[in-house]
Amino acid sequence: MQGWLGKRNVEDKLYYKDGYLKEAEAKVAEVRDNGVILDRTVFYPEGGGQPGDRGSFGDFIIADTVKDEEGNSLHIIEGAKPPVGYSNTLRLDWEHRLFYMKEHSAQHLVSALLFRHGIGTVAVHQGERFFTIETDKSDIGNDVLLCAEDEANQAIRENHRIFQREMTHEEAEALGMRRSIKVSGRVKVVFIDDLDAVACGGVHLRSTGEIGEIQYCGSEKIRGHVRTIWKCSSLSVAYRRENKAIVDAVSASLSAEPEMIVSALDRLKEELGSLRHDLKAAEKAVAKLEIKTHMNKEQTVVFLSSVESASFLDAFDENDGITAFIVDGEGRFMFHGTKDCFDVLKDKFQLRGGGRGMLYRGSVQGDINTVLRGVGSLLNG
Repeated sequence: MQGWLGKRNVEDKLYYKDGYLKEAEAKVAEVRDNGVILDRTVFYPEGGGQPGDRGSFGDFIIADTVKDEEGNSLHIIEGAKPPVGYSNTLRLDWEHRLFYMKEHSAQHLVSALLFRHGIGTVAVHQGERFFTIETDKSDIGNDVLLCAEDEANQAIRENHRIFQREMTHEEAEALGMRRSIKVSGRVKVVFIDDLDAVACGGVHLRSTGEIGEIQYCGSEKIRGHVRTIWKCSSLSVAYRRENKAIVDAVSASLSAEPEMIVSALDRLKEELGSLRHDLKAAEKAVAKLEIKTHMNKEQTVVFLSSVESASFLDAFDENDGITAFIVDGEGRFMFHGTKDCFDVLKDKFQLRGGGRGMLYRGSVQGDINTVLRGVGSLLNG
C-alpha cells in the first residue's frame, strides 16, 4: 500500500456539496490492492442500499466505488492502477448516477408516505429493475399500497423540494424523524419539504418532480415482513407500457374488452376443466377397447406406447377377472392379477411399486420393451 492519507478520512466529498457535479480534477492519494483513494471525489461509495458510482479517471476505468473502514471512497480500478500523485479528470457515468438518485429519492418519498399509514421501513434496496422497501408489517392490504402510490405521484406533481442539511446529533433527534439515527456525531438529514426528514448519507434529487412517476408492482414475504416492490422514472413508464401491450394482446386474442378479460378467462377455465374430464373418460374407453382387442387375441401383455396419459392405467376395474400388464410411454405400469403373480414379476424384473387385491402400480426400471417381452413370455407361458 502506498500513500499519504494514513488511517483517516481527509478526502473532499464533492458529491455532498453538489450531487449534480459530473466531473472534477483529482489526485491519487493512496493506492490499494484493488483501487485508489483520491484527494477529492464526485463518486459516491456504495451505502444505504444505494450502489456505488462508476465512470473514469483519465484513461482508467472505475468499475465501482465502495467505502473503506475510514469512510474514504475506494475507487475500484479495472486493470493497472495509477500511481500516487497521478492527477486527471474524474468523470461520472452520469446516467448510472442519475438513475440511482431517482430510485433513492423515490424510496424516501414512498417510505415517508407509508409511515403516514403507520408502516415503518426496515430495509431498502435499489436495483437495476426495481427498488424494494421491507416494512415492519406482516400483512398490508393492497388498497393501502395503491393509496401510497397515488400519494407518491401526487407529491411528484406538487414538486416538493429535496435538500440535505448537516446538524448535531441533538438537533437531528429533536426533529422526531420516522427512523432512528444510526450514526454518532454530526448527522446528515435529508428533507422532502412538508413530507419527510430522515438521516441519510446518500445522494438525492433536488425535487420530487424529477422522479417522473412511481408505480407499485407487488409484494412478497421476507423474514415475516411484507417487502414491497416499486418502479420509478423510466422503469415505471416501461412497465406501464409493457402491461398495456399485454392487456391489448390478450384482449384481442379473447375477443373481449379489457375490462372483460378476467370473466372471459374464467369461462375458458371452466370449459378447459370440462374438456379435460371428457378427454379422460374417452381415453379410458379407448384403453378398454384396446385391452379387449388384445384379450381376444389371447394375449395378456399390452404396451400402450403411443399414449402418455395415465388414464390408460385406470382402465381396469377390480373385478375385470383378467390378468394383464400395462405400461404407458413413460414406463409407468399397472398389473391386474394375483398378488403371488405380481411378487414373481416384481422380483424377476425389478419393478418398483405395490398395491393390493388385484391392482398393482409402479414404474419399470430399465428398457421398457425388454421388460415387456420378458413379462409377456412369463405370463403367456
